[in-house]
Amino acid sequence: MFRRLLMIIVLAVTLVACGAQPVAPTATPQGLRQVTLAMSYIPNIQFAPYYVAVAKGYYKDVGIDVTFDYNFENDVVQRAAAWPESKVAFATASGTSVLLARQQGLAVRTVETLYQKFPVVFFAKSATGLKSVNDLKGKTVGIPGRFGESLYALMAILYASKLDESAMTVQEIGFTQAQMVLEDKIQVGVGYAMNEPVILRQMNQQVDILRVTDVYDLASNGIVVSEALITQDPDLVRTFVQASLRGLKDTLDNPDDAYKLSLSFIPEAQLGDPKLQRQVLQESLPFWQSDKTTSAGLGFTDVAVWAKTEQFMRAAKLLAGPVDVGAAFTNEFIK
Repeated sequence: MFRRLLMIIVLAVTLVACGAQPVAPTATPQGLRQVTLAMSYIPNIQFAPYYVAVAKGYYKDVGIDVTFDYNFENDVVQRAAAWPESKVAFATASGTSVLLARQQGLAVRTVETLYQKFPVVFFAKSATGLKSVNDLKGKTVGIPGRFGESLYALMAILYASKLDESAMTVQEIGFTQAQMVLEDKIQVGVGYAMNEPVILRQMNQQVDILRVTDVYDLASNGIVVSEALITQDPDLVRTFVQASLRGLKDTLDNPDDAYKLSLSFIPEAQLGDPKLQRQVLQESLPFWQSDKTTSAGLGFTDVAVWAKTEQFMRAAKLLAGPVDVGAAFTNEFIK
């Protein structure tokens, strides 16, 4: 399993390094406006709503031809901020990245939130007994490194629970969380709910998870654009967001169809375990679903969650000072 996963990752990195793009016309169809969506990861089933929107022609219906460009999160936010010089009109990035960018003077805003719940979890073999934050005390916890959402997840639950990191042993292990838990080299791993726990369950392991969102919810991944684009071309932003939401709704309504449509955009997925990839998509759906009791529908950005995120980030010294949360996102384009 891990050899296959390694082969998939190597191929994915190779495709990205070579500038590989999903299946797309060689030239922009006449009358369509070409825009770039910069992705914060390699080609992956987690981007299924955008793949579905392309495959079903939803972007073309509103006069847009979309090119996917895969890179790292800090890079895509900077490139979106530099529109139009960068030619990146849209990017996928987390709320935490937007707040950090705005503190640095980058005028970007989230215009659609894909993940209604923060998707990072703590996971362990069921024999470990992981039911609450208190169960982390005295455990060895593995994170990829001192960066990114896994680190913020750890810091957030410590902040919410008034615990010090010294209550556990934290190890930086790279992106080997599933393997390290499987081999009992660490007791608890930190990763995405639709990734490492799914891999372990596919290997017949019983796994318990502790969802960070149930302890302290953080602002999650969505569509980010520059304030300049919002000012100069709000119609482009609105039509792109609306087409993306159509792809999201179709993905939630018919994940089997969404999975099949996405495969042509993720060539490396077909080299691995199709059942694993399908399960990854399935595990993603609850995090994209809108909670009608607390939000206004798909794509909604919750100001309360962002305010809590900004409060935590200041307390954790991730932000040097206050950031205006109300200016960091807008819901005007999801209506």
